[in-house]
Amino acid sequence: MLEDIKKIQGINHSDFDDTINIWIESAKLDLKSIGIVGTLIDNPNSLIQTAIITYVLSFIDVSNAELYANSYALQKDVLRHTSEYIVDGLLKDESEEENNGI
Repeated sequence: MLEDIKKIQGINHSDFDDTINIWIESAKLDLKSIGIVGTLIDNPNSLIQTAIITYVLSFIDVSNAELYANSYALQKDVLRHTSEYIVDGLLKDESEEENNGI
């Protein structure tokens, strides 16, 4: 994913690789924090990859940061509401809370 991000941004050196890798890991942790299945994050399909790349671009592309941040928020929301991406336990907990009026 690092190389894809660098290609998108036209980066042809490794000066920022460590920072970009930190942002990639931050995106993965953010997705895990909302209940996205860990195995899908560790072996991402194109939808998860796109979300991670968009998250990173919100930090790299300063002139379009807000656009990418908003896009990531929408992508994250879609993933969060798609049952095949959510850890079963978290999905059940949320539905129980809704049923109990919490």
